[in-house]
Amino acid sequence: MNGTENQKDYLQPHSYTNDNFPQGIKVLSILTYVGSGLQILGSVFNYFMSAYSVKQLEKMKDIEKQPAMRGVSSFFKWSADATLKQYEHRLVLVLVSVSCAVLCIYGALQMRKLKKQGLVIYSIGEIIFPLVTLLLVGFWSAVFGLVVAVLFIILYVIQRKQFTS
Repeated sequence: MNGTENQKDYLQPHSYTNDNFPQGIKVLSILTYVGSGLQILGSVFNYFMSAYSVKQLEKMKDIEKQPAMRGVSSFFKWSADATLKQYEHRLVLVLVSVSCAVLCIYGALQMRKLKKQGLVIYSIGEIIFPLVTLLLVGFWSAVFGLVVAVLFIILYVIQRKQFTS
């Protein structure tokens, strides 16, 4: 008898052992950590690259004038407008994006501890950035973020029966 059967796993912040910890929460929280990390990196990258994107608009206008591109000129106009709006609001967008990603990480950490408040914190962090993007940049720039936010909130809500406090 080596005594390993009765050892407590101090890395687990709750009463579950690794074998019966809710898999849904485990998978969703890992996806949240990865997605939030990529959101932080992407928003900082976009902050620094937005000036370059605005400079490239002149080249895009030249491409738009080509006869083969006449059918997609409305897309070019929308894209140019969105790029200019992102440049104008780049500081607000990066600050809100990083703040929301941190809220999502904190909320996911709380949900890994099986706390109900984590779902509220996570949901706030997940919804704010797409709404700010919707208001500052436009609908089509926020659609993907809104869809992903709603999807993950629904997936976490399905897991809420696992929360203890």
